[in-house]
Amino acid sequence: MVSQKHSTRGFSDLFLIFKLTKHWTWQGDGYQEKFHLPYYFDVGKSEPLVIRNTLPDDLPHGAKMAIKSYMQSVIIKIDGETVYAVGHDSDKYLGKDFSNFWAVVDIYPEHKGKTIELNLFSNLSSSQGYASEAVIASGTGILAHVFLEKGLWNVLSILTIIMGIVLIIGCFLGAIYKEKRRGLCYLGISAMLLGSWFLGESGMLQLLTQNTYYVTRITLISTLLSPISFCLYIRESLPMTKKRFLTDFLTSLLIINAIVCMALEYLDIWGMMDTLLISLVLIGTFCIYYIVIFFIEAFYYKNEQVSSKVKAIFIFMIFAVVETVFYFLNGQKDTSFYMLIGTAIYIMMSLFNQFREYSKRRKIREDKEYFEKVAYTDALTGGYNRAAYIRDLENISNPEGLVIIQADTDRLKYINDYFGHSQGDLAIVDTYKVLNKYFAKIGTVYRIGGDEFSVIIKNTNIDEIDRIIEQVKQEVDLIADKRVYDFSISFGIVEYDAFLDTDIHATTVRADHKMYEDKKRLRNTVP
Repeated sequence: MVSQKHSTRGFSDLFLIFKLTKHWTWQGDGYQEKFHLPYYFDVGKSEPLVIRNTLPDDLPHGAKMAIKSYMQSVIIKIDGETVYAVGHDSDKYLGKDFSNFWAVVDIYPEHKGKTIELNLFSNLSSSQGYASEAVIASGTGILAHVFLEKGLWNVLSILTIIMGIVLIIGCFLGAIYKEKRRGLCYLGISAMLLGSWFLGESGMLQLLTQNTYYVTRITLISTLLSPISFCLYIRESLPMTKKRFLTDFLTSLLIINAIVCMALEYLDIWGMMDTLLISLVLIGTFCIYYIVIFFIEAFYYKNEQVSSKVKAIFIFMIFAVVETVFYFLNGQKDTSFYMLIGTAIYIMMSLFNQFREYSKRRKIREDKEYFEKVAYTDALTGGYNRAAYIRDLENISNPEGLVIIQADTDRLKYINDYFGHSQGDLAIVDTYKVLNKYFAKIGTVYRIGGDEFSVIIKNTNIDEIDRIIEQVKQEVDLIADKRVYDFSISFGIVEYDAFLDTDIHATTVRADHKMYEDKKRLRNTVP
């Protein structure tokens, strides 16, 4: 027996691979003729393919043999003893057909020179009688071989999953910052489903998770579920000019189809491979419908949001259609790079569009916040102005327990006339600062006029407010000692009273009256 031996490069030159491709014999001709794998054997429709070879003597330490199954059940025997069996027991594995997976068995030193027998069977005509290339290597070598077999494919698959995770995290972060971006979540789910599908197709996911059954179904499950999440993404992210009943109808059909197909397989009536054609026709209808809708929205209704994304979606759908055609032309045996490349391009373009839209929304939000700040901010003190005061008063629905303080900078005209407007501005700023220092924790301070201020306080005991007023007056005296003019503030403090006040505005009027009563102390005094 001759084996083809070579060193595979990529991770390390230490990985030694035996390609067990030559000298296979077939049960169908009595094990007479020798065949070179991969090869299609002429087996009957209900007949399993049984082939044999002899294991080499120069096996690497910790050797394993791996052969890729294309929707086939696999039974492997060494010297007549069954060492591997997957897909033959319907009680353990649902459905009539598997997807593609790697059959991996341990090869021990005592197996050297012994006969290895492969039993492969599939209900799918394109896989009947087909045996792929077999390889022998260490566990790490097998992993490296599978990775390098579709190197760029695996890299793009992992990047697709990572991008999906990033999108889902972005969706949750957006929720934290009050950005409703459910579309990001649906796009992320689509990316993770497709990335898992692609990684499963290469065999990496199976070898990493040690779960053969999951990998054999992930392609079919992703085929059923990814159009649903993609459809929901389009529905959330692309506002249409007109509400279209068929959009929701198609989405419902995709959901029903997924549920029915998985239920039929679970009940062992039909496998997902048996219903795949119906699913693909439905998905194809979905793609054609959306392509037509996108063109109508982009070119007839001039929908700018659709126009910015239609290129990415169109590219993805074109690659999806090409992948579907290739899949059937290839006998439904293996997938190609088309879908993976289309997905990677689409997600990157979608991320770019999402970033651009986020930048626009952020600019709009910042402009809004700036103009709102300008509209409600007093330029001199930096505090709230009269507009903010009126806004907050109008927003009070239950004034019970609310206290209004009206304050006024005393003798402001005198300060302006005799010491200049710069000193008058300083008196205004001093008034705001001392009020804000003592009342900011329990209320909101506003400058509502030239020398007039107001404080709105909720749910604070009037005795506590009186105590704070005394502290404010002491602070005012300290400030007055540092100024060239006589600095003081008059106060009017009133609590809302349902028997006296028809509304909160009546409370402010009473507070004004109280404040002017306080000002009477200044009569007949010399500044």
